[in-house]
Amino acid sequence: MNAFLNDDILLTSDTAKDLYNVIKDDPIFDFHCHLEPKEIYEDKKFYNLTELWLDADHYKWRLMRISGTDESLITAKENPEERFYKFAESMEDAVGSPVYLWAQIELKKYFGITTPICRKSAKEIFERTQNMMSDGHISARNLIKQSNVEVIITTDDPLSDLKYHELLEKENLSFKVIPCFRMDNLYNIESDGFKDYIVRLSKMTGKTIETFENLIEAIKVRIDYFIKHSMVSTDISFKDIPFDASDVSNPTKSLELVFKGEELTEDDIETYHYMFLKEISKILKEKNIVMQWHVGVLRNQDSKEFVKHGRDIGRDSMGDPISVEDLNIILDDIEIEAGLPKITVYPLNPTNYYSVISSLLDYSKEVRGKLQLGAAWWFNDHENGIRAVLNAISDSGLLGVWNGMLTDSRSFTSYARHDYFRRILSSFIAEKIEKGEFPYDKENIERILHNISYRNAEMYFGGNK
Repeated sequence: MNAFLNDDILLTSDTAKDLYNVIKDDPIFDFHCHLEPKEIYEDKKFYNLTELWLDADHYKWRLMRISGTDESLITAKENPEERFYKFAESMEDAVGSPVYLWAQIELKKYFGITTPICRKSAKEIFERTQNMMSDGHISARNLIKQSNVEVIITTDDPLSDLKYHELLEKENLSFKVIPCFRMDNLYNIESDGFKDYIVRLSKMTGKTIETFENLIEAIKVRIDYFIKHSMVSTDISFKDIPFDASDVSNPTKSLELVFKGEELTEDDIETYHYMFLKEISKILKEKNIVMQWHVGVLRNQDSKEFVKHGRDIGRDSMGDPISVEDLNIILDDIEIEAGLPKITVYPLNPTNYYSVISSLLDYSKEVRGKLQLGAAWWFNDHENGIRAVLNAISDSGLLGVWNGMLTDSRSFTSYARHDYFRRILSSFIAEKIEKGEFPYDKENIERILHNISYRNAEMYFGGNK
């Protein structure tokens, strides 16, 4: 029997099917993604699958590299048909790959095609979808509407003028597009472009920046600007939790060294990082803004390819587990001084799931689900990774208050991953019921499912108010 891509994919029982039917049509609250507001405002049209799938998808690029595809057919924008053929060829070896299943689910959801992607079918699939896309109706806005998305929280640089968010606010759309304050460029004092970035911040805010206190005041100006544009969340990505070296250094000294072009010690860097997170947390607590911490990534590996092609081309790695001792120290320090804001921590290394959630639960109080372990992220957003997060949260805390799935993608068809997640979630909860571990109280189970699928994120981030 050929069960490929049937309607019950990932659903492990009749109970799972019943639970999935409860949430399959829920709206999507996408609290972290990398879609471009400009493309949403301009309603970018897509005319072939290569534009739609391969122009910005790191997941697909990595598999094509593994298959031996030349880089010119991966990240370059020429030869769309040949690039798709090479992707289809790589799919023939992708047994068990989430990328394979996502691509097939997207092909079915948005084009009604269930043909397996491979070399033999590549030409037919490319031409059929190209014909379907020829009138321009496969566009950013239409894909968002078709996916039943209500809120999109984008990822935006602190110096962004938010032009396209402003324009989108004026339109009568069925969904909201909300900016998120992505702080990496403010945080990474050790990066080559940090000094120039702070100069730009100074000019934009009209604030002279000579001390760490000056810097924080300038950042407040930008945070307030983002809040005026409906911001409900900030985001930051870093390799390790910083340790407190303030007894031997101070953040103003670190800034002064950068301004003078002098070398920073590890203590200088760590003190700046630590104090930055601490002071920004105080501001966000006061303003009731969520912090999202993405931790444990090694970016832009393969220095030879980095020189050739630059950053963000899918050459990143999972870092070592972060120090939970350092996490506890900074959380405790923030809590003592001003109280913690809502924080969601996404460890990229899954061996950290249980240790991180144990730390976060030590400081959980006052607000429902205030400190959370984030969704399975990046190298973990496959079935095994999602189940690992579900296990960690249900084993250690309250699964029913968790915020569920995010998209974390640059692709407008990646919203199909929410369906993928909801199927896995339905099977996970069904298995608990079938083993007699939780009662099948229909009203309560449906409440839990809707909450994890959508409502918890809506309440936590408040972006639909």
